[in-house]
Amino acid sequence: MSVHRKLLQVFLLSILISLCLFLYAAYFVDVEHPGLLRPIDSSTNGSKYANDTWKRISVAQGTKNILLWKSFFWGYRFGLGRTAFVNVGCRVSNCLITYNASLMPHEDFDAILIHPPTQKTPHIFKNRRPDQIFVMFTTEPPVHMPQNMKVFDNYFNWTMTYRTGSTFHLKYGEIIPLESAPTTVEEAMAMRLELMRSDVNPAQGKTKLAIWLASNCNARSNRQTYVKILKKFTTIDIFSKNGRCGGKDECPRDNNEDVCYDLVEHTYKFYLAFENSICDEYVTEKFFEMMSRNIVPVVLGGADYAAIAPPHSYINALDYTPHQLAEYLNELDRNDTLYAEYFWWKPHYRVSNLYETNRKAFCDLCEALHSTPLEKSTVTGIQTWYIKQAHCLNNPVFEEN
Repeated sequence: MSVHRKLLQVFLLSILISLCLFLYAAYFVDVEHPGLLRPIDSSTNGSKYANDTWKRISVAQGTKNILLWKSFFWGYRFGLGRTAFVNVGCRVSNCLITYNASLMPHEDFDAILIHPPTQKTPHIFKNRRPDQIFVMFTTEPPVHMPQNMKVFDNYFNWTMTYRTGSTFHLKYGEIIPLESAPTTVEEAMAMRLELMRSDVNPAQGKTKLAIWLASNCNARSNRQTYVKILKKFTTIDIFSKNGRCGGKDECPRDNNEDVCYDLVEHTYKFYLAFENSICDEYVTEKFFEMMSRNIVPVVLGGADYAAIAPPHSYINALDYTPHQLAEYLNELDRNDTLYAEYFWWKPHYRVSNLYETNRKAFCDLCEALHSTPLEKSTVTGIQTWYIKQAHCLNNPVFEEN
C-alpha cells in the first residue's frame, strides 16, 4: 500500500512541477519584463553608452527578426539565424538574422539592412510598419556609393558604416592598448630603446623586401602609379589574380586567405597596404591584418593612422615621394636594428580584426532593437556626411623625385 502511495505522490508532484513550468513560461512569453538596464547617452541617439541616462533592454519581448536585403555580395561576416548572436556571446541574443526574404512578409521583420552600393535607389516596401527599422549598411568608400545619396534622406532610421557618427560604428579593425601600453611619448621611446638592446630580430628568415597584393588595378587612389614608380628604385613583388596588375599569380587568396598571408609574413619585410580610395577614416582589413603579423605595413590612405595605431608601427607612403620611400625601405632592409624598432609595440597592444568588429556592431544592433522605448530616428544629410565630408582625394599625382 505504501508503494502505491509513493507512486501517487510522485505522480502528483510531477503534475505540480509541470504546471509551475507552464505558468512560468506563459508569464515570460505574455508579459513584457523590465529586462536589463544599460546606460545610454541620450545626446547621441543611443549610439554610445554613458552614465547619465539608463535605458531598459527587454529580453522577453520575443525574437527580433533582421533581414539582410539582397545581401549576397556585401562582404558580410557575422553568421545567420539565432545562433549567430548566441555563439558570439552577445549580451542580448534574442534576435534572428537572415537573407531569406521569403521567410516572412517584409513588414514582419523588425529591421531591414539595406546596402546602397547594391540598392542604388530606395526600394519601396509595401506595408512598412511605423516601428520598423531600416538600417543603411555599408563598409564601402564614397566612390562605390550612389553619387546621389540625397534620394535616401528620410529613408533610413539607423546607420552601420565605417564612418564616425554611424549609429553602429563598423570599423574594419581596431588596435587596443593593453595595461602595459605607454601613456606618453617618452614611455614609447623607452620601449623602443629596450627592444633595440634585446636579441629580438623580426627580420630573421625574411628573404624579400616588399609585396603588394593587387586586386583593383585602376583605383581612385592612383596606388598603381605609386607602385610603378616605386619599382624603379627598389624591388617590389606584385601578386595579382591572373597577373592582371602586372604581377604574378602565386598567392591563393581566393582559396585560403591565411595561406597567402602566412607566405607574405614569413618571406617579406614590408607589405604595401595601399587603399583603393584616399578618404577620411577609410582604412580596410588589409592594414589590420598585417598589423597583427610579423611584418611592417606601408600605408597609403586618408585615415588618421596616428590616431588608430601606435607611433612607429607603420610607414606612411604619403610622407614620402616614391623615390624617397624606396631609399628608406632599402635603408631598413640593410639595418636589422632599425627594422626591429617597428615592432616595439607588439607586446603592449592587441589587434582585433573585421570579424570582431562585426560581432560588436551586430550585437549592439540586436540590443538596440530590444530597447524600450525603441530609439527610432530618421537619417538625413547622407550626401554631406558620407560623400562630401569624406574629403576623398581622387587620382593624385605622384612625382618620381
